[in-house]
Amino acid sequence: MKKKYKISDLLKIMEELRDPKSGCPWDKKQTFESIIPHSIEEVYEVAEEIYNKNYINLENELGDLLFQVIYLSQIAKEKKKFDFNDVVDKIAKKMVFRHPHVFSNKKFNNMKDFKNWWEKSKKKNSKSILDTIPNTFPSQIKAHKIQKKVAKYGFDYENINQALKKVEEEINELKKEIKRKKINKIKEELGDLIFATIDLSRKLNLNPETILASANKKFAKRFKIMEKNLMKKKIDIKDLNFQKIEYYWEESKKIAKKN
Repeated sequence: MKKKYKISDLLKIMEELRDPKSGCPWDKKQTFESIIPHSIEEVYEVAEEIYNKNYINLENELGDLLFQVIYLSQIAKEKKKFDFNDVVDKIAKKMVFRHPHVFSNKKFNNMKDFKNWWEKSKKKNSKSILDTIPNTFPSQIKAHKIQKKVAKYGFDYENINQALKKVEEEINELKKEIKRKKINKIKEELGDLIFATIDLSRKLNLNPETILASANKKFAKRFKIMEKNLMKKKIDIKDLNFQKIEYYWEESKKIAKKN
């Protein structure tokens, strides 16, 4: 039976990779900043396997994501800032503190009361309720977070129809600016429209990230069918006008529905 590695083994592996003398040349020169893109990439790869329900790959990707935490912790340790055990200690204390109904005798009447308490606990050291949202979030995720935050403080539509009406208003505003051909105003109104549609998804209790992921997947599937169809007929999509593309697109949609 092969040895099953533990977290302590992984920490040791990381130390050896970063060893100034015998470590890996690439790993030795990495910094907080150079690792960030890799960490972000691993989060998206984890999401991909969850969306695909590929649990074998998910196991591997979660390992890659964990390694990013180990990596950043090792760099911090070398700089004498903190180490991996400090990270574990901080998150454990935070979770115990934020779940007093589980780890102590505090009682909440319902989920709403708990969520209110959770938000207050996070806002402790912030001047604004929006200060806890990182500026480095992708814009779509940040918009959704902003909308959820302000809604908890009463800044919200009374119903779905109001949210839908706001989307319609923004479409009309965008149409006006497109006619005027004012590029800065077009950008502004298009941004407002995207923001409003994200807010509508929140009001419908739907996550815009998963909705967009599904839309991307659906479009890609249909487009690949169209490409395959055109290839069989030895047609180059670049040679088609819009009407012909539309015809083959509709054809691919019908095929996709059957599959």
